[in-house]
Amino acid sequence: MIGDRAGAQGRTRLRASEVRISYWQHRAEEPFVAVDGVSLEVIEGEFVSIVGPSGCGKTTFLNAVDGLIPISGGSLELDGRPVRGPGRDRAMVFQQPSLLPWRSVLRNITYGLELEGRRSRAEIKEAGLRYLSLVGLDGFANVYPGQLSGGMQQRVNLARALATDPEMLLLDEPFASLDAQTREFMQLELLRIWRQSRKTALFITHDIKEAIYLADRVVVFTARPGRVKEVVPVPLPRPRELRVKRDPRFIEIEDRVWNCIEQEAAAAMAGGRSA
Repeated sequence: MIGDRAGAQGRTRLRASEVRISYWQHRAEEPFVAVDGVSLEVIEGEFVSIVGPSGCGKTTFLNAVDGLIPISGGSLELDGRPVRGPGRDRAMVFQQPSLLPWRSVLRNITYGLELEGRRSRAEIKEAGLRYLSLVGLDGFANVYPGQLSGGMQQRVNLARALATDPEMLLLDEPFASLDAQTREFMQLELLRIWRQSRKTALFITHDIKEAIYLADRVVVFTARPGRVKEVVPVPLPRPRELRVKRDPRFIEIEDRVWNCIEQEAAAAMAGGRSA
């Protein structure tokens, strides 16, 4: 692992071996292959970002890790167990908060815990308030989603995912809909929350700076069908402030990642693949 975890030999949380994901389209003569031969390991407590050309299968792969779609070939394991469907050991944070407008902030956070039915009301409320505080929304427990800014809604979304205490946090471009300034501050907040929660995180984004700033490693996918083109370490110390994005070492990593993506985009246009 990288940064403040350098040299640590944690156990493998996620192992993907030659993962293939395909599906049939209407009237197609052969299956559409979105991901083909992805092999990747994510270590316990690690933060890994995935980037690549648009349409390269990043979100498809993330959905497979969450168990929302089946794989067509290879193997996908979480803590040594095959992924066969959604489970309590994973939680997804989507692009849009998708909060329930008729429930307060606190009751949105505790929604998953209520569905589990394993805790008393007092325990559920206590857990909800703890994660409300973790995401910096003390005092907003009884406010409704419509009264919050986009950034605050995503904090609630993140708290709801963390409240179920998953082993792995899956994030699909959670800041894509935010303005540039709010997005920067949410990146900073996510790192703070991640350091405290110590969850293993797999993060999808189109923003190269965002991917590098957050991650221990950046995985670059090829153009469709998605494969792992390169895994780029991010040997920048933690904790990280936003100004690290101006560090020459950061810029060097950014150039390396961009070069990979530019190669894939050019190859896709030349060969007729979807980029």
